[in-house]
Amino acid sequence: MLELSKILVIIEPDIDSHGIMKKAMQLASYTESEVELMIADYSSYLEDGFYFDPLQAQALRYEHADQRINELEILAKPLRQGGLVVTVTTAWGNPPYAEIVGRIRDTKPSLVLKATRQHHKISSLLLSNEDWELIRYCPAPLLLAKGRQWRVNPLIVAAVDPNHMHEKPVALDDNIVSSASSMAAISGGQVHLFHSVCVPPIAEAHSLQKNAEAKRSKLTDLATRHGICKTCCHWSTENVVNALPAKAKELKASVVVMGAVSRSRLDRILIGNTAEKVLDKLECDVLIIKPDQMPNLNEVML
Repeated sequence: MLELSKILVIIEPDIDSHGIMKKAMQLASYTESEVELMIADYSSYLEDGFYFDPLQAQALRYEHADQRINELEILAKPLRQGGLVVTVTTAWGNPPYAEIVGRIRDTKPSLVLKATRQHHKISSLLLSNEDWELIRYCPAPLLLAKGRQWRVNPLIVAAVDPNHMHEKPVALDDNIVSSASSMAAISGGQVHLFHSVCVPPIAEAHSLQKNAEAKRSKLTDLATRHGICKTCCHWSTENVVNALPAKAKELKASVVVMGAVSRSRLDRILIGNTAEKVLDKLECDVLIIKPDQMPNLNEVML
């Protein structure tokens, strides 16, 4: 079950934060959540011995941290004026996403909120882009926001895989649907379920039809278990990378809830990750739910 008791908002250094702060205000206002604003950054320029002696470098890092705190305090002011409890924090380390993950493990927020933008295909596969790394390693529900405010009574699409393909944990679907239902209850929204599976063309159409019916049955069983109407279940035989964004756009979804399983760096280059492939094509926000048992950051990095 997803709660909004505390929201950790990741602020990207030197990037316009207007959109993500509006989204933070909207989400926090649903339940008067506590909000923490965080900037994590790093520059080798301020490391000991790079351009400065250790004492000078340390002093400059303190000055840099004070500047970041001042920036966060300015961002926090409208939320505080709205009656919300807001704290601010900074972190310094390489890579910055590891500092964010460490903060999440220490403070255990109920939701992590971060803005996201379009990424180049190569960068999403080969570079340590913070969005992709948080998808893999963030131990809390992660909402990647694309700037649009949620409409009143938002429609929430839970992207599930009741056939448990690609070695996904069996309980992950229940976590996804429960999180979507909790978010709908908080925001006054409605949940729809979506499942897509590519069906290869084969000669035995009868066997194909029986197999499809069995898979649809698993989807409706999942819906029934969570009290969701069968008319809110959507099934596709198209590739999920195209089918899910198309259905979300058709339904005018405010957010898609989906699961992501951490893999090694080699796995993600050779196989990829559905969340990564779909993310850029979705026009709405994406809420990433991870398995109950999360691997340690060091255990999944090669």
